[in-house]
Amino acid sequence: MAPTMMMMSAGNGGRAAGHVRSASVPTQRNPLLTHVDDQLRALRSWTSDPGQNPLALAHVRALLCVLDELLEHSYLPLALAPADALLDGFLALADAYGSFLAALLALRGHATELRAAVRRRDAGKLASAARQQRRAAKDLAGLAAAVAKCVPAPTHAASASAASGLDVARTVARAVGDTAAASASVFLQVAALADAAAATALASSSATSPKTRLALVGGKKPAPAGEDTHRDAAARLLELEECVGELESESEKVFRSLLRTRVSLLNIHTPTI
Repeated sequence: MAPTMMMMSAGNGGRAAGHVRSASVPTQRNPLLTHVDDQLRALRSWTSDPGQNPLALAHVRALLCVLDELLEHSYLPLALAPADALLDGFLALADAYGSFLAALLALRGHATELRAAVRRRDAGKLASAARQQRRAAKDLAGLAAAVAKCVPAPTHAASASAASGLDVARTVARAVGDTAAASASVFLQVAALADAAAATALASSSATSPKTRLALVGGKKPAPAGEDTHRDAAARLLELEECVGELESESEKVFRSLLRTRVSLLNIHTPTI
């Protein structure tokens, strides 16, 4: 009996030793990082080919949602990574969306005023409102160029102990850069839509002299002013108003998500003691 018991003990000891050795095997990658990677791929795919939804911010919101979840459940040493650059990146994005929301509000007002001028055939007010709308479109294009630069510098692991934190930091940096690229695409699309609607409205002005109309539409020969042109202009402006209204709601949600994600990152970077 004794030898048998000794063999069983040895076997149990072997299994225990095996358990000890398996505990030293590196843990698997955080599954939330994989979820963020999936959303990053989806956002990049949309940015490269928006298809029928060039003004959608759903992919941006989905990315920020899972990214915030990652940061809320992350206990990795992000303080070892260049978190200051990431915090600055989120702040720049939040500022950009704050400016975008203000631009959308102004643009909706210009579009409403311009549509009223088209309906009343008021050439003077039409020209004034169209200039304001095209100026707003130009400002949006400038905002797109500025937000596209929100790309944190690449991170590099200084040691093996910092690798886990830097893995998260690299993912967050990619999220900042891809969000900036997608946002720039949306801002540019809104600017193009606003500019095109203004040009169509100007071309519909039958009460303005041909020479003045030619100057107002940027040197391009305007289309003949007729009922179809007026209806087209009114339809485009109404479409612009509706798109802007939807974007205001979506942009507000993105803005809040950016602030929330930045707070989560800040809490990891400067934990309370």
